[in-house]
Amino acid sequence: MVSYLFKMIKVILAMFLLLSVASAAKCKVDSEVKFILNNFNKRAVEKNVDCVVGAGRCDSLGQRLKSEAPAAVRGRCGQNCSCEQIQVRLVVNKLKREFPGQWRRVEQQFSR
Repeated sequence: MVSYLFKMIKVILAMFLLLSVASAAKCKVDSEVKFILNNFNKRAVEKNVDCVVGAGRCDSLGQRLKSEAPAAVRGRCGQNCSCEQIQVRLVVNKLKREFPGQWRRVEQQFSR
């Protein structure tokens, strides 16, 4: 039973990822977002989350993420997502998967 549940969760996550990629297909992911997606590491994530929650300095990507963070925490934009929102969602989804503790920091900051 546990094995079946695990497989179902993997299928659902794969479908979600495919839908995210399909949504992003209508928009060109810019080089800055590609860079962060390809170079996700603990130090880079902490630096950008510190920026987003107001605990550290911001570079241009951190500033972009910070401007979209409240909407990302509140929920989905559905079919009306701008290309900017889609790119931020790609980063947010990876953050949620790979660094859930850092995502919780963002949620705590913007769910007040």
